[in-house]
Amino acid sequence: MTLGGFFVYDNNMSTTLGKPQIIVENGRPKAVVLDIEKYRKLLELVENKEDLLELKKIKKSTTNFKELKEYIKERV
Repeated sequence: MTLGGFFVYDNNMSTTLGKPQIIVENGRPKAVVLDIEKYRKLLELVENKEDLLELKKIKKSTTNFKELKEYIKERV
């Protein structure tokens, strides 16, 4: 099936939910069409991975914590 000069490839050329469709341009994969729920799950996985990487980065860095009382004294 063509779509504005692009070729949309689906194993069965069906619109079954959950089956990604690959859009091909000049014989090369250009984009993927996913069910919205699968997209949301993928997005959540990416966000979780980014959070984990940020947490690991923070854990490796040195931090200087102060007691709350000490911080308040400095601010007054």
